[in-house]
Amino acid sequence: MHKILLISIALFFVSCSSIKNLEIEGVKEEETAFRVMWNKNQDPVHQTGNLPIALNSPLIHDGILYVGHNQGYMKAYQLDNGKEVWSKYDDGAYHSKPVVYKDWVIYGNAKGRVFARHSLTGKAEYMVDLDAAIETQGVVYKDRIIFHTRNHKIFCLDVNTGKILWSYKRSVPYLTTIQRASKPLVYKDKIYVGFSDGQIGAFSLEEGVILWERRLSTGNKFVDVDSTPTLFKSSILAGSINGDLAMLDPNSGEIQRRLPYKVSRAPILYKGQLLVPTIFGDIAVLDKDLVEKELISISKVPVSSITPWKGGLAVSSVGGEILLLDDVTFKVRDHFQLGHAYSGVHGELDNSDSYLAALSSRNRLYVFK
Repeated sequence: MHKILLISIALFFVSCSSIKNLEIEGVKEEETAFRVMWNKNQDPVHQTGNLPIALNSPLIHDGILYVGHNQGYMKAYQLDNGKEVWSKYDDGAYHSKPVVYKDWVIYGNAKGRVFARHSLTGKAEYMVDLDAAIETQGVVYKDRIIFHTRNHKIFCLDVNTGKILWSYKRSVPYLTTIQRASKPLVYKDKIYVGFSDGQIGAFSLEEGVILWERRLSTGNKFVDVDSTPTLFKSSILAGSINGDLAMLDPNSGEIQRRLPYKVSRAPILYKGQLLVPTIFGDIAVLDKDLVEKELISISKVPVSSITPWKGGLAVSSVGGEILLLDDVTFKVRDHFQLGHAYSGVHGELDNSDSYLAALSSRNRLYVFK
């Protein structure tokens, strides 16, 4: 009896070993570009029916991913395995993306505080209160860092100490705005930034004196110039969700040309072409002379981010999926469903080497490889 039992057990393990190595003819594991290496559920505590929406973005730097958890923590994770490096409580949600300066990661939160922390330990270097939600990633230029806040204010800080060097407050008479903010562009010691009153302005870096302003959109509501101004052939490209994309002279603000696109985010330069994301879910592909070569339909909702990845273009929208486009034909090579009825990407994708990071509006953090 015991011999029969031992033989049966031996046969069982041999069978299991054989099954592991068995390949079923005609059946292959589905290959996907969006291979999830790890993910985190960052959903904060909330009441049923009151879904908290993530507007912020992850940042990848030197093998570490930094991202705000909207329970009020800034977190750092190992990029390759998702292991937590550090977590620091800031007592506020996040609406923007961190930026790295030297050995520090610098960011702001929805309570208006700017934090500079050591990138490897999270140790606080300084904290500054700007009194309104920080809506944009900080822009570091020389020894300064510039932020745009929810109350239509521009702050210029000493990046090494956090000391406020100057600020500018914009009076916006419109009650109906998108409630987002334009990330500033710094070019030749001038700061270019869009406002919720439909105008773009240029400021001197040193004193914050306004040099010129130009209206890009007319109307009574949703005239926001929220996209980051973009440098193109020594001109400035900026647009509104309710007006044409405009090319401006950086010295005078004179509008040199208008293009019939209502932009959701800043256009990007890629392989000699300009890719223009629109609020209608399209990407317009323009040549070096700004002639439209192709209009690609991506979604029925605004495109939120475009970034090169895996020899193509990873594209997100405020809808429920991320796409990978062929960078020559712009055909869809692959896609990833975010898996929730209210999912989308309201911030930006970020990539490094073969990794791609995304934070969905439902506070799900994904790292693909």
